[in-house]
Amino acid sequence: MKLFHSHIKKLQLFLTATLLGTILAGCTTRDRGRTYNYEVAHHPKKSHVVAGLNEGQAVTTTRTTRQAAAPQYIAGAYQLVRLDKMAPASASVGQTIENKIIVDPLADVGEVVLTHYLPANATFVRAEPPPASVSGNKLVWTWNELKQAEKQNVSVWLTPTGEGALRSCSTIHAVPISCVVTKVGKPALTIEKTGPVVALIGERVTYNIVVKNVGTTTATVVEVSDTLPPGMSHDSGKRELVFEAGDLQPGEAKEASVTLIATERGTHTNTAVAKSANAGSVSDTAVTKVVQPGLKVEKTGPPVQFLGKTAMYNITVSNVGDTTLNGVTLTDQAPNNTAIAGAAGAQVAGQQATWNVGTLQSGESKSVSLGLRASTPGVTVNNVVARTAEGLTDSAQAETLWRGFAAVLVEMVDSPDPLLVGESTTYTLKVTNQGTAADQDVNIVIRFPSQVSPTDAAGVTAGTISGNTVTFAPLASIGPKQVAIWTVKAKAGAVGDARVTAEVTTRLLNNRPVAEVEATQVY
Repeated sequence: MKLFHSHIKKLQLFLTATLLGTILAGCTTRDRGRTYNYEVAHHPKKSHVVAGLNEGQAVTTTRTTRQAAAPQYIAGAYQLVRLDKMAPASASVGQTIENKIIVDPLADVGEVVLTHYLPANATFVRAEPPPASVSGNKLVWTWNELKQAEKQNVSVWLTPTGEGALRSCSTIHAVPISCVVTKVGKPALTIEKTGPVVALIGERVTYNIVVKNVGTTTATVVEVSDTLPPGMSHDSGKRELVFEAGDLQPGEAKEASVTLIATERGTHTNTAVAKSANAGSVSDTAVTKVVQPGLKVEKTGPPVQFLGKTAMYNITVSNVGDTTLNGVTLTDQAPNNTAIAGAAGAQVAGQQATWNVGTLQSGESKSVSLGLRASTPGVTVNNVVARTAEGLTDSAQAETLWRGFAAVLVEMVDSPDPLLVGESTTYTLKVTNQGTAADQDVNIVIRFPSQVSPTDAAGVTAGTISGNTVTFAPLASIGPKQVAIWTVKAKAGAVGDARVTAEVTTRLLNNRPVAEVEATQVY
């Protein structure tokens, strides 16, 4: 029996201890393998004063505690939220007083509910911040989540309505919060393609391509393709170039360059495309104008000019390309047997004239003139050369036939003169080409009057006497400054003023004879 009572007593002690443990420990909550224990450190029925901090004020503190967060059950508990309250130690009836409440999370908590109970012997004035709800004498503030040390300050103003103890109470409710963060990102590609705005035809043109992940997670299997436009070529002969960029981390960029050859004149748009397994595709273009410089010089002048006269030549230099030409010059070399008779604006040295034209914009032309004189007949070819500072050259020429001009001088004299009837005299006919060109088909006819009669004829060509007329065989040509002479002997037969006429025709004279008259006196 004693043994039975002993077991009964031990059972009572065990139940009592278990009950007390339950009361002291409060309630237990399990969440994903964790145990959270809550306990009341002290009940806000007793106020205390902290020296130097709230001396002279009534301060009430409430703590809610929890067990340390861990993946296994751990005995013991720690505080979740500290609740501090401050209010004046005394006040007068009708005087508005402030109750200060400080919610101080000692760990990350959620579902935080602050409840303040208004005393019966006071009138509620206001609260800051305003409560989420007001019901009777109960003011409630709520927070979905508070971080550790994220203090919340609440003030409640009351006006006492009667004498006595003004007891204001508050409660705090919070649960531990456990959060796991998964970073969710999105890849995003950008691509930039740069290159020269202008290039010369035949030039090697380099483009730079930069692909970048501006997103927040990795862009995978990034590939860059560059499709060549017409008018551009690559050494490989391919029309599409592909570069593997691989995976790009957030903020990472990769660069590639491609060198193409400008093969056609015009504006060419080069497009690069970047695509990824998880970031779609983006593209960018670079526009290059392929230009061709062009220089052209033209020269015009008279196809025929006479010796002694000035032949004027017009020289025009033009920019027939797409680019500006600088340092343009014109150099004209006069042919042999010619001399420069005029070259406005040029520097002349001997038989060379040079013009500094300067700059020619695309499509612009400038003209100069040159005068030449030739000393001998024949064909001359006059050349001009245009040059630029960029190394372009062009040339032109003009061909001129220089001709002399025949000028026939006819002279006839008799000797002796005067004559006695029966005497003889000799007439000398001299034809001189005073011009600069030969004349052809020289024909001589001498006509005698009745007073004298021809008896003999001689000269550069044979003569024939027919009555009182002497006709010489044609002279095929008489050169410039050349003299041709014919003579006729005649006998005086009657007294009088005998007028002997010589008629000369040539090709230049176009069968219009030049007449020369010589007077002979017969007595």
